Amino acid sequence: MVHPVFFMSKISNLKHQSGLLNRIINVCAAAAGILICGLVVLIVADITSRNFLLFPMPWSFDVAEYSLFFITFLGAPWVLREEGHITVDILVARLSPCNQIYMARVANAIGGLVCLILFVISIGVSWRSFINGTMVHETFVFPEWWILIIAPPIFLILMIMFVRLVIIPSSNRDEQSNGF
Repeated sequence: MVHPVFFMSKISNLKHQSGLLNRIINVCAAAAGILICGLVVLIVADITSRNFLLFPMPWSFDVAEYSLFFITFLGAPWVLREEGHITVDILVARLSPCNQIYMARVANAIGGLVCLILFVISIGVSWRSFINGTMVHETFVFPEWWILIIAPPIFLILMIMFVRLVIIPSSNRDEQSNGF
């Protein structure tokens, strides 16, 4: 029989071994932040050039579209780590603290399962796009997998985070990140 103290020390070690994951999440969040800043500059430049008839920027819409796609994926792990998602906990808030933790674990397990499914599907979609040589024909012409390749690693990161939340519910975590 495993002694409970041994199990608790393993959980404690898991809390402190998340340094690499947190660094990856911070890099993703920083990349999303840089893309947001670049998007702001692009939009201001596009509006200015249009209003003053300086030069056309027909590609700005496509760049903005793909930037928003990447910002969403790159920012998702950081938002999950910071517990920034909107939660509707009207019923859960009325439960006992023990049942609240149980419900959080169930919700995180479901989130992890969904991320696992999306991880597998996104690998298949990205691979098919790569093998078929599917191209995107808009203002720019490029292989479709260049856009799709971001999804599998992000879904894997999210799945790992959800599994970590199942093992160590957020109310029990002693290290709460305050951003970068």
